[in-house]
Amino acid sequence: MKCLWHILGLGFLLAVMVRCGGSPDSSVLTDTPSQSGTAVHEALEEIDSLMWLRPDSALTVMLEFAGNAEADSLDEFEEHYCQMLISELLYKNDYEQSNREQLLKAVDYFDSIVAADGYKTDGRRYAPRASAKNVQNIAFLDARAHYINGVEYYENDSVVQACKEYMKALEVMEAIFEEKDLVGRKARFMALAYTHLNSLFSDLYLHEQSIYFGQSSLSYYRKYDATPWHKAWVMNRIGSQYDMMNYNDSAWKYYMEGLSCLPDTDNITYRDLATHLAYLSYKKDNSKEAALFQLQKLISLSESERECLSRHLTIGEVFFHEIMYDSAWIHLDKVFHETQSIASKKQAAEWQVEICKSQGRDTEIIEYANFLIPFANQEENQSAIKSQLTELYYAFRQKTLERQHQLRTEKNIRLVITVTSGLLIIILVIALFYIKNKKKLNHIENKTLVNDSSQTKAWNDYERFLNETLCQDIIHSIHGINIKRSATPSDYPQLILRDAQLQQLDFIVTQYFGSFEIFLRQRGVKTNTVLVNLCHLYLLGMDEKQAAILLNRDYSSIKRYEKKLKTIFETQEKMVSFLRNKALNS
Repeated sequence: MKCLWHILGLGFLLAVMVRCGGSPDSSVLTDTPSQSGTAVHEALEEIDSLMWLRPDSALTVMLEFAGNAEADSLDEFEEHYCQMLISELLYKNDYEQSNREQLLKAVDYFDSIVAADGYKTDGRRYAPRASAKNVQNIAFLDARAHYINGVEYYENDSVVQACKEYMKALEVMEAIFEEKDLVGRKARFMALAYTHLNSLFSDLYLHEQSIYFGQSSLSYYRKYDATPWHKAWVMNRIGSQYDMMNYNDSAWKYYMEGLSCLPDTDNITYRDLATHLAYLSYKKDNSKEAALFQLQKLISLSESERECLSRHLTIGEVFFHEIMYDSAWIHLDKVFHETQSIASKKQAAEWQVEICKSQGRDTEIIEYANFLIPFANQEENQSAIKSQLTELYYAFRQKTLERQHQLRTEKNIRLVITVTSGLLIIILVIALFYIKNKKKLNHIENKTLVNDSSQTKAWNDYERFLNETLCQDIIHSIHGINIKRSATPSDYPQLILRDAQLQQLDFIVTQYFGSFEIFLRQRGVKTNTVLVNLCHLYLLGMDEKQAAILLNRDYSSIKRYEKKLKTIFETQEKMVSFLRNKALNS
């Protein structure tokens, strides 16, 4: 619930909007605005700085500022700066954008300054009447004004206008700033603008464009060292676009990278990634049992009704594609009648219609069909919007390429020659390496064809498993260390695996060797966490001494667990060989 004081205080914001709204309509400047040295300007800059860290606190300070006499002494520049800040603060604190008219004036005002003192349309930078720093500061304000204007359009379903404003914001930034200058808040701003474009194109299933903007946003999230959750969220979005295009390897790569950067597993981003991975594993390997086992587990971990229903939708999809319609009906019907998500409700209805047709449920089909009727016209209308957005995307890409080309031509000729020469050498080395590597790969392929195809696939899966980032980290951490039987975990504290790593290893093993995990569960091993972790380390080729350190146990206890496993499995083979063969042949 919003603070009552804030709700009442919005009246003060309306008051300052009125005071700021008296600025001249003319947007052409005859002099460079004074941007420093006044108490009012410094107060606005302090609110601006605070907004990037604590938007709620910044809104409180703005309310106090609006009630002071200082708000009556704003010059033209400060009036528009203040209006833009108000618009940003309203958005970041989930209030309605109530100063729309003033924001549009601020957009025109900052555009006029940047056009006069910032850059020409061909991208050439110059500052005849303002310092370079002033030009950059105003350009950043101009970009922010277009961005927040785009947010307002998007919230009112003006998708094409929103797209234009987001792209304009990025064009202003890329025209005035060099890449090396896009750090800190500027990198964060670029990431947010690209993320909004990613979401906008993703909503309309424009996969290629969504992936481009998602990858661009990810590069800026990494540049300013955003939180792991932000980066993992974007990786999940990119992976899902590849997933829908059936580019399974690319989707898998982004899902796994998203998981690896999360510090723990107790969050919805981890569970979303795990859901996508489970379904992708089902698509790639048709491992229905393993996928359903993982998805049922994720339902039990759901923290909200919305999340729980999204997992039911995925399970219903698996059953639907398996033509297990009775099971699919249970999950899809629950989603249709209980979810608040229109997209999920629509998808569930579409599958239910197909089930009704297949099973002759003529009466029940009416409810789902009636729900879907309005979407027919909507999809027809969206086709025109998609065409416009696609044109905007290609125009944006073309401008980006042209701007990059213009900047390259401004470089020193000798530097261009040096870089070109270096690239030619690199290309030559890569070509030679490719030729050599191609011969080696051909030799390996010829040798591999002799082997049994099913065994080859099993070994390929095992090699992919060993090459997973977490598996490689564990193997490399222990490699070359001579661990004695008398050693204790306290001797190698850096090698001890965290719970999150062990849980992630369990997830990876399930994806690659679902039947093997079922085998462990049938033998009762899955009820003992230590036995499960020990089996997973044996799959990585660890011996008892290494496993003892990694699992924070003493050597003698690991030997007892090994003996217990041999009793359970009724074998005297070495556990590493036995479990590896079991995983490969399951």
